[in-house]
Amino acid sequence: MKKLLFMAVAAITALSVQAQSFEDFFSAQKSTEKVTIGIRAGLNINGMRNNIHNDDVSKIFADQPYILDVHKKAGLNFGVSVEIPVLKSLWINTGVYYSASGAKLTFRQDNSKIVEGTYIDDYSANITMHNLRVPVQASYRYNFAKHYQLQVNLGPYFAYGLGGKAYIRNDVQKEKIGELELTGNPEFTYITPMDENGGTWMLDQSDAARDEVQILGLANINDKNSNYVNPFDMGISIGAGITFDKKYYAGFNYDGGLVNVNGKRTRALNHNSVKNHTFSINVGYNF
Repeated sequence: MKKLLFMAVAAITALSVQAQSFEDFFSAQKSTEKVTIGIRAGLNINGMRNNIHNDDVSKIFADQPYILDVHKKAGLNFGVSVEIPVLKSLWINTGVYYSASGAKLTFRQDNSKIVEGTYIDDYSANITMHNLRVPVQASYRYNFAKHYQLQVNLGPYFAYGLGGKAYIRNDVQKEKIGELELTGNPEFTYITPMDENGGTWMLDQSDAARDEVQILGLANINDKNSNYVNPFDMGISIGAGITFDKKYYAGFNYDGGLVNVNGKRTRALNHNSVKNHTFSINVGYNF
């Protein structure tokens, strides 16, 4: 009986200590803090997840054996953060940010399949999108030292493309071919070759025999008002950071896109899915 009573007291004591530890770790008390406004700036490492197959790329290049490679691309982000207290250990992180996304696509020849004597160029497209981004994250807060606070953030983000361009380059001849508007009324502007007056000129359907036109797929698309890139994007945002003295912030974040940003005009070439993903490192100051 004494042994049983001792075990019961020990169990109650252990539960009490555990509950106290949990309370220290997560306080459900109502917060007395005010809404915090701050500024944030940092570096993005962008990429695009896709299910585009190399066979699809080869069809764009007139059934030639081409391979598509997708490379990371750096960009900037900056904006205004808004942090709303709910509980002592639970806040809502939101705000409005400018964020540059994109990637570099390389269309390269598969040398193992090239027939001897056949010459095929390599091309690359350097894609940049300018986005307005709004995250809505639940933010766990923990004061692990007198002046230091940890935050772990999770929630959705919403973004809209304000504009973007793709610079097309012939990597064999080491020259830029032109630039392509990705949103609005997308058109391709030649950088080379020049017209007789030394200026650039816009291609049209009569130029469909040119290799550059075939690569971009313009010869197969009639709707000039459709986009190459869907401007709306949304996904899951997760990150963590540390605030010092309630003023200075440093942290990182990952955005995983859930929306297919392959625009209607690009889908005329293929029915593949392309989704953004971005890793960012940020610093900031709270007012």
